[in-house]
Amino acid sequence: MPKPQIQILVCVNERAPDARKPSCDPRGDLEVYRRFKDGVRARGIRDHVMVVRTGCLKHCSRGITVNIWPPNLWYARVTLDDVDEILDRSVLAEEEIERLAMPDIPWE
Repeated sequence: MPKPQIQILVCVNERAPDARKPSCDPRGDLEVYRRFKDGVRARGIRDHVMVVRTGCLKHCSRGITVNIWPPNLWYARVTLDDVDEILDRSVLAEEEIERLAMPDIPWE
């Protein structure tokens, strides 16, 4: 694979059910990650887009958290239904999706 031009970071952090902070895991993070992988493959953009599962992206109360780098777009509460729109509008067109945009809040 050539050096990727875009990275899609998907939080798949898991915490114990009784942890002080929530995590993305119980919200279906691995399914979202896999949908991104499948979507990248289906669009034929694997040569320049890399999907990466990460640990905590520090917006625990607003997970599933996704970051598109570049252009450094941060999304909150991403679901399976959002993945195709993110790929088409944010990854391919570098357009921010307002309804998913992470608010400018402190890191958790």
